[in-house]
Amino acid sequence: MDEMEVRDLIDQAVAALNGGDYVRAVGIGDQLASVAPDRAVVSAIRAQALLGADAPDESFDEARRAVELAPRDHHAHQLLAMAAWRTERLRVAQEAFQRAIVLSDRRPALLSEYAWFMAAERGPKLGEQAAREAIEADSDSSTAWAALGLAQFRLHRRNDAENSLQQALRLNPNDIYAQSAMITLLQDQHEDGKAEALAGLLEEHAGTEELVAAVHREAKLRRVERMLVERKVDPDEVSTEPRTFRWMWLLVAVAVVAPLLYLIDPWLSLAVVVLTVVLLIVLRQWLD
Repeated sequence: MDEMEVRDLIDQAVAALNGGDYVRAVGIGDQLASVAPDRAVVSAIRAQALLGADAPDESFDEARRAVELAPRDHHAHQLLAMAAWRTERLRVAQEAFQRAIVLSDRRPALLSEYAWFMAAERGPKLGEQAAREAIEADSDSSTAWAALGLAQFRLHRRNDAENSLQQALRLNPNDIYAQSAMITLLQDQHEDGKAEALAGLLEEHAGTEELVAAVHREAKLRRVERMLVERKVDPDEVSTEPRTFRWMWLLVAVAVVAPLLYLIDPWLSLAVVVLTVVLLIVLRQWLD
């Protein structure tokens, strides 16, 4: 394959990535890897495609190779940071983010991503500091404001967090970082309806399934609790008699009745005992 064909494949892969067609991008990346395995751009394409296709471990390996091939390319370090984050290699992710920021001459978009990472994973005080630096670099970055709001929420400064998150959503109502942080705040305020409505906007984004499910689950539990309170039913007052005691009373009853039945009909007595044993086995499996 000549150079023009390789460049054409690279352009096709980039177009697939930009269009969110990660499966196609992976396929083109594999084809490129077979003809140009030592190009950093090929490893970077494969790393980004694999990350989008929900294969973070493979993406991490490709991103690390991209960094080895192009150690001064900030995009390669950024991909390594994202893949390391997804695979919970938090120390590697932090170092890769910091290296990418230096190599990019403190690019505002990278500062914002790093701020969110720090607020979410590395402590609220460090997150707040990183977020303020990102806002200073670009005051219109919704992600930077979202990171600040998350850090403030984790520092128990609820009013500050609400103001920051509202600013983030004013700047970009579709910022998934701002949406997810606002959901956390709304849940803390017991605004379950608003939290569920906002979670509905996240459903179309890959990787948010667990968060959306947790929001709906929490809201459902609170609805049940409210229903019980309205009906004046205290869940803690529901019978908590140990199951073994209930079974013991059944056995005592059988022990009293069985001898009486034996005097009338031995076979009837045996049938009652066998039926009781089967009933206990079924109850135990059902209750457990």
